[in-house]
Amino acid sequence: MMSWSELSKLAGALNGLPVLGCLAGSPAEQAGVKYGDVLLSVDGKPTTSWDDFILARREAKGQFTVRLFRAGEELELVVPLRQVAARTPAELLAELLGMH
Repeated sequence: MMSWSELSKLAGALNGLPVLGCLAGSPAEQAGVKYGDVLLSVDGKPTTSWDDFILARREAKGQFTVRLFRAGEELELVVPLRQVAARTPAELLAELLGMH
């Protein structure tokens, strides 16, 4: 398994974003996105920064297609969007830490 620093370097070289994991049960995890992937684009829009990702994700309707680099190959996955109830920062932190 590639370390996070190696993954970050690879992502930088590919002008993408490193995937350091997904929340358990999230649409991204269910679609097959996983640690070690490099996110290259969302719906055809390059993701060279987190701002690029957030903007492309915000514009998506119902689902979005991610282009990833994994193990020397590029692949596309469709990630469905789901309605998420508003959470407080404390609730989100507890979820991220697995304390829900």
